[in-house]
Order: sequence, then structure tokens, then C-alpha cells
Amino acid sequence: MKNRFPPSIVNLLLKEGQRFEVNGQFKTALGTGIIPIVASARGGKTSLAYALIDYAIEYTNRPIILDSFPQKVIDEGIPKHWKGRVSNESFNDIAKIDEPAIWLLDDSATHFNSRSAMTSTNQTLAKSAGVLSHFGGGMTVIFTTQSMSGIDLSLLRYTTISPIIRWVDKDLIPQERKEWKGEIQYGQYQLSKVCKDERFRDFFWSAKDKVLVKSNYPKFLEEEKDPLKKDLMSRPMRYHTIEEKEILLGIVKPPRKKTAKRKAE
Repeated sequence: MKNRFPPSIVNLLLKEGQRFEVNGQFKTALGTGIIPIVASARGGKTSLAYALIDYAIEYTNRPIILDSFPQKVIDEGIPKHWKGRVSNESFNDIAKIDEPAIWLLDDSATHFNSRSAMTSTNQTLAKSAGVLSHFGGGMTVIFTTQSMSGIDLSLLRYTTISPIIRWVDKDLIPQERKEWKGEIQYGQYQLSKVCKDERFRDFFWSAKDKVLVKSNYPKFLEEEKDPLKKDLMSRPMRYHTIEEKEILLGIVKPPRKKTAKRKAE
């Protein structure tokens, strides 16, 4: 069903110009912007991101990029109907992508923390926020984070956003960025009224649409019998090599790319 998500989310998942219905009227999708998914650990961020991607694969021809996911996950974890649509380029290479891609940046707060020295990827995100519509004909970024306080505000000031709020540990809410604290508290209140799961994974709060939305666990994960394939998709960063994990955490610097001069030497 094309309207299984609220209008503000559909507006960003569909390709620019695609039509969708809102209250009996047809609108054309913007097809570019940012969808932040906020939840504490094991709060269903990644599974919801996959549900959004599943929707885009079903209703669009947009390429999907799982930012810096291990190649093992791409080769062995993704479902069959994603094959040929998914790659794992780094967001730092956004300028090289000439298609209206949908990017997934999983657990952004861990790797792009605005309170620490900005990584090159965080700088790329901050600089690209206002021009996402110009890259590849319009791009959409889905990122998952445990707190909006860990996200550089420039990502959210210069483009269309559609925030999603899931379960946030009450002990962490006082540390939340002041611009978002009230919205996250209100989302927790709304979720507490309908959710039976203690971590509120059966619904999510669409902050822009001001509606509760039933969470549908991705069918391909629900039906998957292979525990390894499930884990590959559930905890993808686990399958990086030790060296790759150290680079992601900033413990070691990535190897320098050889210039033409160095290659000649």
C-alpha cells in the first residue's frame, strides 16, 4: 500500500515528482531531505529503517546505499529482492553518485558526534545538508541515532526533515538537545498510551505529521530462518574487520590514498 507511511515520510522516500494521495488529494513527492530515527539501543531503529528502504524498493527505482556497511552484509545478508539495488559506498563519496539515491547512515550518533572533533563524514554531512536536492537529482538520507544531541544541527537546518521518534530511555532525555527535548518527551507520552511492548517497538511517533504509526517489522526479517542472515542485518557493524572498526571509531586513521606522484615512486 503506497500510503503505509505518513505523508511527510512518503514525500521523502518517493522519487521527485511521483504522485501520492493525502486525504483524497494527489500530491507530488519532493524526493529529497532527511529522515532521522531516534531511539535508545535496541529500540527498533534499524528494523524501521529497513522497512522504509523496503518501501522505496517496492515503489521507486531509486538506488539504496547502506553507508559503509561491511561487504559481507551486502553479499550475504540483504534479502533477494534487494539484490542489484543496494551498495555500500561511503557518504564521503556522495559527489560521485549521479543518481537520486536513498542513503542509510546507521547509528549516526556513534560515528558523527558533534561534541567530538568532527570526522570527515560529519563534515560532508554538514556541508551537503542544504544541497541534497542538487546531488544526483535529489537524495534522501535516513539516519538512526540514540540522541539528537549527538547530531550537528546544520544537518537539520537547511533541508526538509521528517523526524521519527521511538523509545528513548527516560534517563537520557534530560541530556537531549533543548530544541528536541519537548518533542521527544511528547513522543514518549503518545507511545506510552498505545504500546504494549516495554520498548515501544509496536508503534512510532511521526513528529512532523503528529501521528502514531503502527510499526510493521520487515517481512524479510520476520520470515528469515537463517540466524546468521538475521544477525548480519540486525547488527551490521559487527561484521567489519577489526581494522575497519578502529577506523570507524577514530582509533586509527584510514590509509592514505596514493596520488599519481606516489604511485610513480
